[in-house]
Amino acid sequence: MARSITRLGALCLVALLAACDNPVGRICDLGVENTGATEAVMGSPSLDCQSKLCLKVPLAAGKTTPEGFRQLAANRGLCTDSCEDDGDCDKVPESPCVTGFTCGVPLVVGPFCCEKVCICKDYVILPEDGTLDTPEACDPSNAANACCNLPDRAGNAAYPNCP
Repeated sequence: MARSITRLGALCLVALLAACDNPVGRICDLGVENTGATEAVMGSPSLDCQSKLCLKVPLAAGKTTPEGFRQLAANRGLCTDSCEDDGDCDKVPESPCVTGFTCGVPLVVGPFCCEKVCICKDYVILPEDGTLDTPEACDPSNAANACCNLPDRAGNAAYPNCP
């Protein structure tokens, strides 16, 4: 009887883990000693994360932290993954993120510029509609925006830094 219960428990755990298509929120190592208090940083590859992406965002100025919030060490972030909307961000049970995740763009420079990923809501101030605004630097209709992840940038002679 005990063996059957153990097997059933193991099967339930496997099913639960399989239901998390996009597990985010586990504490991860950024691969740097100190990221700076005001900078967003993406560590990749991060072996701590299924997606291999570890994100640290600064606490927004004026943000009131939720009860139970704990600040991460300077060299730590939270596992993240790409997303289209908040429903794509499946918080793992062991995550220290109290209020869950939202889908947004944390970086406007570097190899992850203008990419939407899951961001812990504990650190950001959400507008009334609950959706983070896309940064102006990620507007593809503005030719001055040179992020290689924007449409029609890669392979375009007008953007020589986008192979």
